[in-house]
Amino acid sequence: MKTSFKPGAPPSVSKDLTEFLSAQDDNDIIIDTDDLDKIILSNNLKIRHFTVFRDLDLVVFILNNKRIIQRPLSSYPALESAIDYDLYQYQISDSGIHWPEIDADLSLRGLLLEETVKHAAV
Repeated sequence: MKTSFKPGAPPSVSKDLTEFLSAQDDNDIIIDTDDLDKIILSNNLKIRHFTVFRDLDLVVFILNNKRIIQRPLSSYPALESAIDYDLYQYQISDSGIHWPEIDADLSLRGLLLEETVKHAAV
């Protein structure tokens, strides 16, 4: 997993996701990431807790507004291959989560973008 964590810097968005979100076709989903940043800031959204259930292939992120975001652990190869001790040595910042021992990062913005796309596709 490519890292994007730099304190104070906005989290990066993958090239594929950026292309997908910027497509102009009528069937495409368009999300204004500036509005997403405004929502994060105005609601003071943050990741409050993170946990993993390996046997269920599940990662759970709990936000400070009590919203729960779930993802398959297998969708994060760096986290999936990490030993439990390293997995739980994470640091939560305003922009997301950083795992120094496995050099991995997940941004709150990225999680919310994935969540928006996931719900829009249903």
